[in-house]
Amino acid sequence: MAQATTVTEALVFAPSQVQVPLRARVLLLTLFLIPLNAYWVGWMEAVKWTGHPTTYSLYFNAVLILLALFVVTGLIRWLTGWQLLCREEMIALYFAVGVGSALVGHDQSQVLLAVIGHTHYFKDPFNRYEEILFPHLPSWLIVTDTSALRDLYIGNSSLWLPQNLFAWLGPLSYWWAFWLALLVLFLSLSVLFLPQWVRNEKLSFPLARFAYYFTDPNLLKDKRLWYGAIGPIFVNCLNNLHAVVSPAFPQLHTHRIDLGPYITSRPWNALGWTPINFFPFAIGIGFLLPVDILLSSWLFYIFWKAQRVIVAAFGYPTGGMGNPPYPHEQSFGAYLGLAFLILWSARHHLFTGWRGKDRERANGRYKIIAVMVFTLSFLFLIGFSIKAGMQPWAAVLFFLGYTGVSLTVARLRGEFGAPVHDLHFANPGSVFLRLVGNRWFTPQTLTVFALYHWFNRAHRSHPMPTAMEGLYIGQQTNAETTFFVLIALAILIGIPSSCLLLLEPYYRLGAATSQVGGAQRWFGWEAYNQYLIPWLTETWRPNYGAIAFTAGGFLFVWLLHLVRIYWIGFPLHPVGYAVSGTWSMEMVWFPLFLAWVAKALVIRYGTYQDYHRVSRFFIGLVLGDFVSGGLWNVYGTIAGKEVYRFNE
Repeated sequence: MAQATTVTEALVFAPSQVQVPLRARVLLLTLFLIPLNAYWVGWMEAVKWTGHPTTYSLYFNAVLILLALFVVTGLIRWLTGWQLLCREEMIALYFAVGVGSALVGHDQSQVLLAVIGHTHYFKDPFNRYEEILFPHLPSWLIVTDTSALRDLYIGNSSLWLPQNLFAWLGPLSYWWAFWLALLVLFLSLSVLFLPQWVRNEKLSFPLARFAYYFTDPNLLKDKRLWYGAIGPIFVNCLNNLHAVVSPAFPQLHTHRIDLGPYITSRPWNALGWTPINFFPFAIGIGFLLPVDILLSSWLFYIFWKAQRVIVAAFGYPTGGMGNPPYPHEQSFGAYLGLAFLILWSARHHLFTGWRGKDRERANGRYKIIAVMVFTLSFLFLIGFSIKAGMQPWAAVLFFLGYTGVSLTVARLRGEFGAPVHDLHFANPGSVFLRLVGNRWFTPQTLTVFALYHWFNRAHRSHPMPTAMEGLYIGQQTNAETTFFVLIALAILIGIPSSCLLLLEPYYRLGAATSQVGGAQRWFGWEAYNQYLIPWLTETWRPNYGAIAFTAGGFLFVWLLHLVRIYWIGFPLHPVGYAVSGTWSMEMVWFPLFLAWVAKALVIRYGTYQDYHRVSRFFIGLVLGDFVSGGLWNVYGTIAGKEVYRFNE
């Protein structure tokens, strides 16, 4: 895969001379932090719907916890001379918290609970759930106790009542086993591909480096960093005073300035929602990304908008799923195209080095173990799906597509630190259905597609790239064992914590009341009413336009890749095309444009030293936005108040 061009990073890892030992205090801190963080993230994202850290690649809650560990360790060392945690241990805890955050995130457990807890509470004669859905739903995978569901949605109850807890533990125990197999599959892929990406392709993992930036005492003493932090701190404080204290305080409107209402004539009004956001953290992250990726991201965003205008000019309807220019299908094809590029680039790594010199034999043994674990996990997922009612060939095709998307998401983060990678509404099952129709699939297969909506709705809080970034930093800092064990522990603790600590406030406040955001209600309605019921009750024929655009997305990625090989310095990158056609890019295209302008000017007219001096200002933008916005969210969590949403 063609490499992105960028200025060499300032960060040089300084690994310990000896292997960093795994200490008991670090394990205890992990046991404490993962549940605490799960409750905090669930409260912000699902309960109060204020601040959504897991909708972006860099989680502000994990950054805040890292900074808290850094400050507490420094204070203890200053007061007593005792070193509570070394730098590598703090960063390992940061990645463990990151993995735990992904599990409780907006596109993981929040959707799982909604999908399995929806049908038996919201059934009525009008939606015909009992007639259409119940004959095909596997009862062992959903909550059927209406009394426990009533307590969940109405509130004034407790999860810890035996009748409520056991109503959920039955189906959740099966889903937790499934989830664990899925995460083990991700870890095996990480172990398999990480040597290729680090040693052979020299990927830099830009987002993983922020943990090192924020724990560098010399960087934190740089006044340029604090110049960058002042602006977002002022904006967040002022807007929170307006939201929390009194509307008498002025508010700075820096988010969701929509250009759509100002463009009313056809076909230009097909542009639709076109927001302009001034996210300091996105500008700061963007400045540290490769120039060609930045250019490709915002330029291809305009390219996607231009497609809508051209289609409208020809009289076709735009918007929604299954309509030209088929953005979801195009994006899915582009992600699969990138997955094939990844496999093609790694073909020598995957099929060589199994025997030879000592180091090659050692690497070969690791690859053999990773391949075996991947195969066993994959077979478990296929067997689980068949048991739930899916056709075997459909299960294999589904998980091949999902694995390809997951591998691509990890690559996007490793190669250029993609700030967003949501791929909304591109569930492999729903894409297959929109392409070839529903006559190939049994009702049970379509039902399992809908149940799998919980880890396919979007890929913003995908746990694989965060885990891979942690393993990468562990290798670079000679602390592989510590990082691997903490990430594995975060998975084991995070799976039950992400569900149980989200159900707890639901039962206390009522998931269907005004005290709780709409995640539990909306995600379940979406899986069944927007997807499954139409699949089961309507005739879906092959959509040749969608097939053509999906193939076009796949081939366009390869075309851009080949052009970059034979045209040195070609400014457009296939990754930019893949990530720019989905919802999250709507939010950050303008900050990435500003970052591109700033970085291009510095590289064009400045020196190597100028770039690194200026980069500290942009790291300050991230730090100031995350710390001030995050601390206000902590206050909102404790006080139970709505605060300013600095990242949406």
